[in-house]
Amino acid sequence: MPLGIEVLGRHHRALLEDFRNQHQPLVDYLRRFALRHAEKDLLARTFLAIDDVAGSVRLAGYFTLATASVERIAVSSIESLNRLPGFPIPAVLLARLAVDERLQGQGLGRYLFEEALGLTLQLARSGPVSFRLFVTDAIDEAAAKFYERFRFSRLADEFPCRMVLDLKPLLDK
Repeated sequence: MPLGIEVLGRHHRALLEDFRNQHQPLVDYLRRFALRHAEKDLLARTFLAIDDVAGSVRLAGYFTLATASVERIAVSSIESLNRLPGFPIPAVLLARLAVDERLQGQGLGRYLFEEALGLTLQLARSGPVSFRLFVTDAIDEAAAKFYERFRFSRLADEFPCRMVLDLKPLLDK
């Protein structure tokens, strides 16, 4: 599956209509809000995984990144963050990650996550701002287990479940 990652733009609108996922809010966000949040509201940026097979282009999945902060007290159980000052910790939020249901089970979720993490680490290393955490809100238990494979820690037991990854060990490599 030859995939390319592209920033969502107006020229992608036709691709969005065919996207399917078992979590309807992820589909609705992509179709109704993602472009507005990027262009008008400046709240988030969405990246599309475009599958181009024999000239037939389709949307395989997407992820959305935004900024966030996490209250210091919320991460008190994470030892590596215990020595940080008592104010909110800056973060990049993986606000959404979804794979078209027709393509699930092929490693695309991992690919999208690694792309999102790569962009985040690139920004952390050379961007104009500093942040310590990569954050997401797992939609259900399956999503939480997916993120735990990448060493995310749960901050709650109910869903959506806020989860965090301390980026410092990755940046120190």
